[in-house]
Amino acid sequence: MFLRFQLLTLNITSALLLIIFLCLGSQNLGEKYSLDFQINKTVALPIGFIIGTSFTLGLMSGGLTSVLMINNNDKN
Repeated sequence: MFLRFQLLTLNITSALLLIIFLCLGSQNLGEKYSLDFQINKTVALPIGFIIGTSFTLGLMSGGLTSVLMINNNDKN
């Protein structure tokens, strides 16, 4: 259980750090794009921020899935 908690904390912390660095790095980019959904459009964002956010969310969801799939073989 403690190993699971450590891995979960490490995964969430690393994803949050990537998001923070991504926000800091994409503040002064020139060209901005918006995503067009069926209902509405998003705010104009740099393309690097959109790609980086999707990468970070994929990293977080894959890490959470792998942490939750760990078998707990402790028979205390």
